Amino acid sequence: MSEIYGSQFANQFGDVDGEGFQTWCLGLRDQTAQSIKRGFSKLLQRESKFVPNLNEFRDLCSPSLAELGIPSEHEAYTEAAMNARRVTRHPWSHPIVYHAGSQTGWFMLVREAEAKTRPAFKKIYAALIERIRAGEVFQLPERASNQLEHHTHGDRVTTQQSRKAGEKALNSLKESFR
Repeated sequence: MSEIYGSQFANQFGDVDGEGFQTWCLGLRDQTAQSIKRGFSKLLQRESKFVPNLNEFRDLCSPSLAELGIPSEHEAYTEAAMNARRVTRHPWSHPIVYHAGSQTGWFMLVREAEAKTRPAFKKIYAALIERIRAGEVFQLPERASNQLEHHTHGDRVTTQQSRKAGEKALNSLKESFR
């Protein structure tokens, strides 16, 4: 840091043997070499001429949502709300969007106003992002071949498989009466 900021870093955090340096060492001990390199790379691209504090540098060490392939909260909410009626057919941009929508509640996303659903979604989405940053991997659920989407008007919806099974059972019943 002293190479980047000169005496400004040393004046703010002290020498290598000092308490400030030890605090930085303790604060970065859970970071990998790759994440610290990422932090320095982002630090060099920053517009600020001021030395970051430890928490700001830790944030720079974390991969951005874009680096993780995760859409922004706004993009994720829009995707989840727009596709809450076609959950199993939609090609989700990232599994976290599906899980945030599922935990918020598909019915709620369809029926309630954005003023109510967005804060709930945002809280859940932020928690899921933290879990991803901690190393958890999310997958989309396997789609069953007989899984149905939401239907409207209260009409009974059947799949080809259930229709064939019903016809087979009916034919079997007819045969038993002959």
